[in-house]
Amino acid sequence: MGGGPLFEKRVLVTRAAHQAEDFAAQLAARGALPVIAPAIEIGPPDDARDALGAIRELHVYAWVAFTSRNGVDAFFEGFASPAAGAAALACVKVAAIGSKTAQRLSHFGIRADLVPEIFVGEEIARALVERTAPGDRVLIFRAQEARDVLPRMLQDAGRSARAVAAYKTAFAHDDGFAEKVASTDVLTFASASSVNGFVALLGGKDAARDAARGRTVACVGPIVARAAEEAGLPVDVIGRPHTTAGLIEALCAHFAPSS
Repeated sequence: MGGGPLFEKRVLVTRAAHQAEDFAAQLAARGALPVIAPAIEIGPPDDARDALGAIRELHVYAWVAFTSRNGVDAFFEGFASPAAGAAALACVKVAAIGSKTAQRLSHFGIRADLVPEIFVGEEIARALVERTAPGDRVLIFRAQEARDVLPRMLQDAGRSARAVAAYKTAFAHDDGFAEKVASTDVLTFASASSVNGFVALLGGKDAARDAARGRTVACVGPIVARAAEEAGLPVDVIGRPHTTAGLIEALCAHFAPSS
């Protein structure tokens, strides 16, 4: 797409390796030059027994909430086959934090009963409170290091919320990370963890602020933007909607020539 707003912009992709390629392909389709440099890695939680135990007791819950595609994948890994996982979910209602998580559920044959319009924990909590009754039990599949806002809001509303660690996010290792950052025009972050990994890989907040200077900092949503700002990174672009596709559209608008 020669001449487009992102044409030949070198864009750093900090997503975990198994998710980076899709985002990079979306960027390349708009003429950008993606630089894949994962700042995080996804792996099993420190103790997987809690999540596996929750899967065996799925029938006691009214809802299961997934806060990311990684949580969906971790759930289905707990079954002998995808069909067995889909059959287990037939007895409950399913909530997905956003469209990409819902899309991943669809891959396994599950249609989400609830997808909030704004893809953050606060919104899925409010939507679940509206659709449940006091005492209803909600199982939350999430990252080990996830914020507690979703279970806390549900519990404050009288729901019984159980959050289990389905996977863990760790910082990646890349001796050439700083060089990759230095070669780019735009830094993108799709999660707070990727912001923290960016800071860790560069050796701390001071180095991260220096590396971001003169570059456009783009975050997929407000929670990620808050993490970036807390790290001292000035946020220039926030995706709307809070997806990678929304982030790309926001970047195009940011770089589009003013009329």
